[in-house]
Amino acid sequence: MNSIIILVIAALWLFLGYRFYSRFIEKKLKISDKNKTPAVTNRDNIDYSPSKRPFLIGHHFASIAGAGPIIGPILAVSYFGWFPTILWVLLGVVFIGAMHDYVSLMASVRNKAKGVAEIVKKYLNSRSGWIFGLMIWITLILIITVFAVSSAESIVEKPDLVIPLAGITLIAIILGIGVTKYNWNDKISSVIAIIFIFFFVWIGNMYPVTLSFSPAIVKNIWITIIMIYAFFASVTPVWALLRPRDFLSAIQMGIILILGLIAIAIVNPSINAPEYIRSSIFPLWPILFITVACGAISGFHGLVASGTTSKQLAKESHGRSVGYGSMIGEATLAILVILVSVAGLKWGAGIEGGFQASLAKGWIILFSEGFGNIVGQLNLPLISFGIAALLGAFMVNQFILTSVDTSTRLGRFVISETLIPKIKNRVATTLITLVPAWLLAVTGSYEELWRLFGTSNQLIASISLIGVAAFFVARKTTVKFIVIPAIFVLVTTMSALIYLTFSSNGFVSQGNFMLAIISMLMFVLGAFVAWEGFKALKNKG
Repeated sequence: MNSIIILVIAALWLFLGYRFYSRFIEKKLKISDKNKTPAVTNRDNIDYSPSKRPFLIGHHFASIAGAGPIIGPILAVSYFGWFPTILWVLLGVVFIGAMHDYVSLMASVRNKAKGVAEIVKKYLNSRSGWIFGLMIWITLILIITVFAVSSAESIVEKPDLVIPLAGITLIAIILGIGVTKYNWNDKISSVIAIIFIFFFVWIGNMYPVTLSFSPAIVKNIWITIIMIYAFFASVTPVWALLRPRDFLSAIQMGIILILGLIAIAIVNPSINAPEYIRSSIFPLWPILFITVACGAISGFHGLVASGTTSKQLAKESHGRSVGYGSMIGEATLAILVILVSVAGLKWGAGIEGGFQASLAKGWIILFSEGFGNIVGQLNLPLISFGIAALLGAFMVNQFILTSVDTSTRLGRFVISETLIPKIKNRVATTLITLVPAWLLAVTGSYEELWRLFGTSNQLIASISLIGVAAFFVARKTTVKFIVIPAIFVLVTTMSALIYLTFSSNGFVSQGNFMLAIISMLMFVLGAFVAWEGFKALKNKG
């Protein structure tokens, strides 16, 4: 199978989904710019700050993408083959994932930009909202932990990433201050910033930064530096670092994404991986649907949409391109990742530089090598295999760090809005989130808990959709287009929890009773909140 055929079909489907289904949702939600957004009415220039649409699209896209649309598809391909993975991404994003981002964003905007936990508390009951908030906070700690570790490990593996990552942070601060405080032309400033960033990539390739300690110590040093960065990104005004950094990351991802798509179109590499694998480890349903989250449907997206993004939306009409459109962009990235993985690398155990060998080094290395193999064949000036691979790794790391800093800010919001409303101090609420994440990271004790992330993430998505549906039902809006996907995701996730706990190779049979207890606790809490939600929907309907 030639990859260009899949690329054309996927592009057409995603275009039609955005063109027609997002417009259908927009009409259902009765979007109107006559409604002032919280970014305008509650403006404080720290968290609430109206953003120009391109900057907000960049922030939302970079924050939701992170590592998710790279890790999930790669693992799913290794378990089940490329065809079911691509099919789930394409169907999931149009009817579930992009809709989830969009409705979560607009429900938050119409609730003073409060998070989904507060919406659940208000439209279900306070007990459900608090339990849901606790589930969200724990999930955010896991995201911060694992993404910080992933980024640190990739820096140890590729020390030429240090200068580009430091460079984009410095450039983002300059851009944010210049555009916001000194009214610099955002288009010209962005072009200059991107040029400087690629200059830093070139410098990084020439002068990798290595530390003369053992790999374990170096990894913990970088984990600590990343956590310190996340702290400052959380407490500083959103326009000064978070938004411009995400915007620049999104532009670069767009450039690299286009470069990858053009390379696939010109090189037209053949897919040599199996179309479908009957997994000896997992059944296709429900495991595929919790393995591929970002790119199809992810609960984390609703947290971003109702956390940082809703506090920056200048007009309701921007919501369609920011919420639905950004998720379509993430699905495009997921498709590129799949094609790069199965067409840029040879399939088969024992092949040096092949899919399995690269995956053993880590998913970042797999993506960067597959990307480098395809783009390197274009023979472009200054873009050798090494530079192309570095660009791929740099893009992934940038997105990981945007997820880390956004998750830290979201953790602050969950604590101050839902869990401990009496604590409003930004420094205190940030430390409450970061300290346990740092301890989990440097001790490695997160590794067991991470095995439940896929299910907790999708459980959050289903409960978010139920809570959002309850809000819109209270506003006399028909919500079948929200409720049906919510039921599908809920049933799938609950089934996955049961399978992971009680299957022949599940937690119980492995003797891992800690994970078994946590898994069933998630099942019970999720069932309780969902039950309360469906009761609220019935009463309000």
